Amino acid sequence: MGQKIHPIGFRVGISEPWRSRWFARGTDYGKCLQMDYKVRRLIKDRFRKGIISRIEIQRRGDRMTVMLLATRKGEVIGRGYATRDALVADLERLSGLEIKLDIQEVRHWDLDAVTVAENLAAAIERRVSPRRQMKRVLENTMNAGAEGAKIQVSGRIDGSEMSRTMTQRSGRIPLQTLCARTDYGLAEAKTSYGVLGVKVWIFTGDIVRL
Repeated sequence: MGQKIHPIGFRVGISEPWRSRWFARGTDYGKCLQMDYKVRRLIKDRFRKGIISRIEIQRRGDRMTVMLLATRKGEVIGRGYATRDALVADLERLSGLEIKLDIQEVRHWDLDAVTVAENLAAAIERRVSPRRQMKRVLENTMNAGAEGAKIQVSGRIDGSEMSRTMTQRSGRIPLQTLCARTDYGLAEAKTSYGVLGVKVWIFTGDIVRL
Protein backbone atom coordinates (compact mmCIF):
# COMPACT_ATOMS: atom_id res chain seq x y z
CA MET A 1 0.00 0.00 0.00
CA GLY A 2 1.48 3.34 -1.02
CA GLN A 3 1.98 6.12 1.49
CA LYS A 4 2.12 9.82 0.67
CA ILE A 5 4.83 11.76 2.48
CA HIS A 6 4.79 15.54 2.89
CA PRO A 7 8.42 16.59 2.26
CA ILE A 8 8.28 19.48 4.74
CA GLY A 9 6.41 17.73 7.55
CA PHE A 10 8.65 14.67 7.18
CA ARG A 11 11.76 16.78 7.92
CA VAL A 12 10.40 19.12 10.62
CA GLY A 13 12.73 19.13 13.60
CA ILE A 14 15.54 17.53 11.59
CA SER A 15 16.41 19.71 8.61
CA GLU A 16 13.31 21.95 8.51
CA PRO A 17 12.27 24.40 11.28
CA TRP A 18 8.81 24.48 12.84
CA ARG A 19 6.53 26.99 11.12
CA SER A 20 4.84 27.77 14.46
CA ARG A 21 6.82 28.05 17.69
CA TRP A 22 4.89 28.32 20.95
CA PHE A 23 3.78 26.24 23.93
CA ALA A 24 0.28 25.77 25.34
CA ARG A 25 -1.51 23.46 27.77
CA GLY A 26 -4.96 21.89 27.68
CA THR A 27 -7.70 23.76 25.85
CA ASP A 28 -5.33 26.67 25.13
CA TYR A 29 -3.60 24.52 22.53
CA GLY A 30 -6.70 24.31 20.36
CA LYS A 31 -7.30 28.06 20.63
CA CYS A 32 -3.71 28.85 19.65
CA LEU A 33 -3.92 26.44 16.73
CA GLN A 34 -7.11 28.07 15.45
CA MET A 35 -5.56 31.52 15.86
CA ASP A 36 -2.53 30.44 13.79
CA TYR A 37 -4.86 29.30 11.01
CA LYS A 38 -6.81 32.58 11.06
CA VAL A 39 -3.61 34.63 10.97
CA ARG A 40 -2.24 32.67 8.01
CA ARG A 41 -5.58 32.88 6.18
CA LEU A 42 -5.83 36.64 6.68
CA ILE A 43 -2.31 37.22 5.35
CA LYS A 44 -2.76 34.90 2.36
CA ASP A 45 -6.07 36.53 1.41
CA ARG A 46 -4.59 40.02 1.71
CA PHE A 47 -2.02 39.55 -1.06
CA ARG A 48 -2.29 38.05 -4.53
CA LYS A 49 -0.82 34.67 -5.42
CA GLY A 50 2.95 34.37 -5.60
CA ILE A 51 3.67 37.15 -3.07
CA ILE A 52 3.81 35.32 0.29
CA SER A 53 5.96 32.20 0.26
CA ARG A 54 6.15 31.30 3.96
CA ILE A 55 4.55 32.43 7.22
CA GLU A 56 6.25 31.64 10.53
CA ILE A 57 4.60 32.44 13.86
CA GLN A 58 6.30 32.72 17.24
CA ARG A 59 4.27 33.46 20.37
CA ARG A 60 5.67 34.49 23.76
CA GLY A 61 3.34 35.83 26.44
CA ASP A 62 1.16 38.61 25.02
CA ARG A 63 3.39 39.14 22.00
CA MET A 64 3.27 37.42 18.62
CA THR A 65 6.06 37.62 16.07
CA VAL A 66 5.04 36.94 12.47
CA MET A 67 7.80 36.37 9.92
CA LEU A 68 6.82 36.72 6.27
CA LEU A 69 8.96 35.45 3.40
CA ALA A 70 7.83 37.46 0.39
CA THR A 71 8.84 37.61 -3.25
CA ARG A 72 8.05 41.34 -3.51
CA LYS A 73 8.95 42.94 -0.20
CA GLY A 74 7.99 46.42 -1.37
CA GLU A 75 4.45 45.32 -2.18
CA VAL A 76 4.00 43.92 1.33
CA ILE A 77 5.39 47.04 2.99
CA GLY A 78 3.56 49.54 0.78
CA ARG A 79 4.21 53.21 0.21
CA GLY A 80 5.15 54.87 3.48
CA TYR A 81 4.66 51.53 5.32
CA ALA A 82 0.89 51.92 4.79
CA THR A 83 0.21 48.30 3.77
CA ARG A 84 2.41 46.93 6.55
CA ASP A 85 0.79 49.11 9.24
CA ALA A 86 -2.71 48.17 8.07
CA LEU A 87 -1.78 44.46 8.21
CA VAL A 88 -0.35 44.82 11.73
CA ALA A 89 -3.51 46.62 12.90
CA ASP A 90 -5.77 43.90 11.48
CA LEU A 91 -3.65 41.13 13.02
CA GLU A 92 -3.72 42.81 16.43
CA ARG A 93 -7.50 43.21 16.18
CA LEU A 94 -7.87 39.55 15.22
CA SER A 95 -5.53 38.04 17.83
CA GLY A 96 -5.75 40.55 20.68
CA LEU A 97 -1.95 40.37 20.98
CA GLU A 98 0.90 42.74 20.28
CA ILE A 99 2.15 41.95 16.76
CA LYS A 100 5.72 42.27 15.54
CA LEU A 101 6.01 41.85 11.77
CA ASP A 102 9.30 40.71 10.24
CA ILE A 103 9.35 40.80 6.43
CA GLN A 104 12.13 39.06 4.49
CA GLU A 105 12.58 38.58 0.76
CA VAL A 106 12.88 35.39 -1.27
CA ARG A 107 16.30 35.27 -2.90
CA HIS A 108 15.57 32.90 -5.79
CA TRP A 109 11.95 32.78 -6.94
CA ASP A 110 12.49 29.82 -9.26
CA LEU A 111 13.83 27.69 -6.37
CA ASP A 112 10.92 28.41 -4.02
CA ALA A 113 8.26 25.72 -4.44
CA VAL A 114 5.33 27.72 -3.02
CA THR A 115 6.10 30.70 -5.24
CA VAL A 116 6.42 28.49 -8.32
CA ALA A 117 3.15 26.68 -7.53
CA GLU A 118 1.17 29.88 -6.93
CA ASN A 119 2.54 31.61 -10.03
CA LEU A 120 1.65 28.55 -12.11
CA ALA A 121 -1.85 28.49 -10.61
CA ALA A 122 -2.26 32.21 -11.40
CA ALA A 123 -1.16 31.59 -15.00
CA ILE A 124 -3.71 28.76 -15.36
CA GLU A 125 -6.43 31.08 -14.06
CA ARG A 126 -5.47 33.50 -16.86
CA ARG A 127 -6.22 30.64 -19.32
CA VAL A 128 -2.59 29.92 -20.19
CA SER A 129 -2.01 26.38 -21.47
CA PRO A 130 -1.01 24.26 -18.42
CA ARG A 131 1.26 21.94 -20.43
CA ARG A 132 3.20 24.79 -22.02
CA GLN A 133 3.48 26.72 -18.74
CA MET A 134 4.63 23.63 -16.82
CA LYS A 135 7.42 23.05 -19.33
CA ARG A 136 8.53 26.68 -19.12
CA VAL A 137 8.50 26.71 -15.31
CA LEU A 138 10.42 23.44 -15.17
CA GLU A 139 13.13 24.81 -17.45
CA ASN A 140 13.45 28.00 -15.38
CA THR A 141 13.74 26.00 -12.16
CA MET A 142 16.46 23.71 -13.51
CA ASN A 143 18.35 26.66 -15.00
CA ALA A 144 18.25 28.38 -11.60
CA GLY A 145 20.34 25.58 -10.10
CA ALA A 146 17.89 22.91 -8.94
CA GLU A 147 19.06 19.30 -9.07
CA GLY A 148 15.55 18.03 -9.65
CA ALA A 149 11.98 19.28 -9.98
CA LYS A 150 8.53 17.80 -10.38
CA ILE A 151 5.30 19.62 -11.27
CA GLN A 152 1.86 18.05 -11.07
CA VAL A 153 -1.48 19.57 -12.11
CA SER A 154 -4.71 17.69 -11.32
CA GLY A 155 -8.34 18.35 -12.17
CA ARG A 156 -10.45 19.14 -15.22
CA ILE A 157 -7.51 20.35 -17.30
CA ASP A 158 -8.57 22.43 -20.31
CA GLY A 159 -12.20 21.81 -19.34
CA SER A 160 -12.15 18.05 -19.98
CA GLU A 161 -15.16 16.00 -18.89
CA MET A 162 -13.15 13.83 -16.48
CA SER A 163 -10.42 14.96 -14.13
CA ARG A 164 -6.89 13.83 -14.91
CA THR A 165 -3.36 14.36 -13.72
CA MET A 166 -0.57 15.92 -15.75
CA THR A 167 3.00 15.51 -14.50
CA GLN A 168 6.37 16.77 -15.71
CA ARG A 169 9.68 16.16 -13.99
CA SER A 170 13.40 16.60 -14.46
CA GLY A 171 16.33 15.29 -12.41
CA ARG A 172 15.74 13.38 -9.18
CA ILE A 173 13.35 14.09 -6.31
CA PRO A 174 14.32 12.21 -3.11
CA LEU A 175 11.25 12.13 -0.85
CA GLN A 176 12.48 9.79 1.91
CA THR A 177 16.03 11.08 2.37
CA LEU A 178 16.19 13.25 5.48
CA CYS A 179 19.37 15.08 4.47
CA ALA A 180 17.87 16.13 1.11
CA ARG A 181 16.62 19.69 0.76
CA THR A 182 13.30 19.04 -1.00
CA ASP A 183 10.94 22.01 -1.02
CA TYR A 184 7.21 21.47 -1.56
CA GLY A 185 4.47 23.85 -2.63
CA LEU A 186 0.72 23.46 -3.09
CA ALA A 187 -1.68 25.91 -4.76
CA GLU A 188 -5.16 25.94 -6.27
CA ALA A 189 -6.20 27.42 -9.60
CA LYS A 190 -9.87 28.41 -9.57
CA THR A 191 -11.16 28.25 -13.14
CA SER A 192 -14.61 28.44 -14.73
CA TYR A 193 -14.68 24.64 -15.10
CA GLY A 194 -13.50 23.75 -11.59
CA VAL A 195 -10.55 23.90 -9.22
CA LEU A 196 -7.18 22.55 -10.35
CA GLY A 197 -4.59 21.43 -7.82
CA VAL A 198 -0.98 22.42 -8.46
CA LYS A 199 1.86 20.64 -6.65
CA VAL A 200 5.57 21.43 -6.97
CA TRP A 201 8.61 19.58 -5.62
CA ILE A 202 12.08 21.15 -5.93
CA PHE A 203 15.29 19.39 -4.90
CA THR A 204 18.25 21.74 -4.38
CA GLY A 205 20.87 19.35 -2.98
CA ASP A 206 21.84 17.49 0.17
CA ILE A 207 22.56 19.08 3.52
CA VAL A 208 26.24 18.75 4.44
CA ARG A 209 26.72 18.15 8.16
CA LEU A 210 30.20 18.48 9.63
